Amino acid sequence: MRNREVATVLVKIADMLQIKGDNPYKIRAYRKAAESIYHLDEDIAILYEKGRIREVPGIGDAVAAKIGEILNTGSCEYYDRLSKEIPVGLLDMLAVPGLGHKSIKLIYHNVGIDNLDDLLQACQRGEIRNVPGLGVRSENNIIKGIAEIKQRSNKTGLGIAFPLARNFLNYLLQSPLITKAAITGSTRRGKEMVSDIDILVASNAPLELYGFIKDFPAITQLEQVDPDLIRGELNPGVEFEVIIVARSDYFHSLVWTTGSKEHRERLFAGIDRQGFKDLQSETEVYTRLGLDYIPPELRENHGEIEAASAGRLPKLINLPDIKGDLHVHSNWSDGVEKIQDLALAARSLDYEYIAITDHSKSLTISGGLSAERLQAQGKVIDALNAEADDSFRILKGTEVDILKTGELDFPDTILKELDIVVASVHSNFKLDPDDQTQRIVEAAKNEHVDIIGHLTGRLLSRRRGYEIDVDKIIDACVRNHTALEINAHPDRLDIDEHIARQAKEYGVKVAINSDAHHRNELKLMAYGVTTARRGWLERGDILNTLSLDHLLKALD
Repeated sequence: MRNREVATVLVKIADMLQIKGDNPYKIRAYRKAAESIYHLDEDIAILYEKGRIREVPGIGDAVAAKIGEILNTGSCEYYDRLSKEIPVGLLDMLAVPGLGHKSIKLIYHNVGIDNLDDLLQACQRGEIRNVPGLGVRSENNIIKGIAEIKQRSNKTGLGIAFPLARNFLNYLLQSPLITKAAITGSTRRGKEMVSDIDILVASNAPLELYGFIKDFPAITQLEQVDPDLIRGELNPGVEFEVIIVARSDYFHSLVWTTGSKEHRERLFAGIDRQGFKDLQSETEVYTRLGLDYIPPELRENHGEIEAASAGRLPKLINLPDIKGDLHVHSNWSDGVEKIQDLALAARSLDYEYIAITDHSKSLTISGGLSAERLQAQGKVIDALNAEADDSFRILKGTEVDILKTGELDFPDTILKELDIVVASVHSNFKLDPDDQTQRIVEAAKNEHVDIIGHLTGRLLSRRRGYEIDVDKIIDACVRNHTALEINAHPDRLDIDEHIARQAKEYGVKVAINSDAHHRNELKLMAYGVTTARRGWLERGDILNTLSLDHLLKALD
């Protein structure tokens, strides 16, 4: 059993415990263990066989015993026992945007519903509005949410699709029958959700490729095998296409297959692509079309062709431009790593700084810090900084909860002592849009708030963002010099490219942060940079492209 499967079982245990209303510390222990296992570089089964499983951060005796049971038997008695109390179908209901553990428990106990199909039918009959704490609006939102689930059921998040596509590409490049290959389509453009994985290959022996491609271990099904196309499905249920062209057709085909339908049809309108044979790069293709080279992330027909024609394309931010991460969680709250280990991982990425921004006290399920614990953490950070050289600094921060009223979870007397303050909404997602907007505006107006974290609160594939007036919030950010965050976790990518571009137009700075809860998650920064590029952002638009000295001056 692979790391992902073990982690999934632990997450399901945590979800069932949370639906039950069990001990928050126990719930958090299972989530931390799952997080650690998911991001392990080693196989959890090998660590278990060597007796080293307790070396994994966040794994105690009780969780270690259950992991051993899962690895040895393929099942877990504790999971099975919980499943008898909490039907597994309730976990599927967590995918409905806006439905949390408490609401699902209420629905189950009041109406007896334990699966999505019955939930939809109950909403359509008007039964859910009578559940305490829900109502007509919640009922309508559930109907919309289930429709969203069905609509996106054939789509996969970039965080799953891109690593899978990269592994497939690396496999294909091992074949001597393939002279060139690249990820293409929406995955190459960096769309947050993709319908399939497309890979373009150049080969002069297409009929011989099938035998090699079919042996890729992740392929679960082959649906079409033609000389120019092999189509099928990869584990975990992601469709793929391998598009096969002659070497002479490779670069114009790469441009064609990368762009959105609207981009490529405008690009080649009335033009025979046969005249683009034997070109040596995509740049040559665009040059022949009379355009500057358009980066893949911009190929959406959102004004990039006009900008390329006029020589006005932005010089997009690149990953090496990032100098540090301003939103990271340690094991003081719901992260799994010690602060010093996060700092070491950040230094390995050539960062100049990292901000430890653990949750504030109201977020008890995530181990939020009291004012006293925050101050104690600050002393630990001071000691670590005193031991380090001047080329790197750990910044003292918090991800402070924005309360329902717009007040913050810590008073100004606490916040003013910190290097960085990220203010985020973590509760009361169903407020009236005007109240939700004003809540965030009030936070943006606070002189100690530097960044509004994951603005809309969306979780891709699980929860749509709450309703807000983005224009009003951006206006507040302009007036108060508050940055907006691109949360680089591929479950969020929030703000999205559209709000990022709007922020740029109004001069609002953007911080690209990983929201890491594990050292390996610092590398999620790449997804945030991709979203920034899709939003036409340049180095000067991004807060954490600043050197440490310039950042501290900007935050002062």
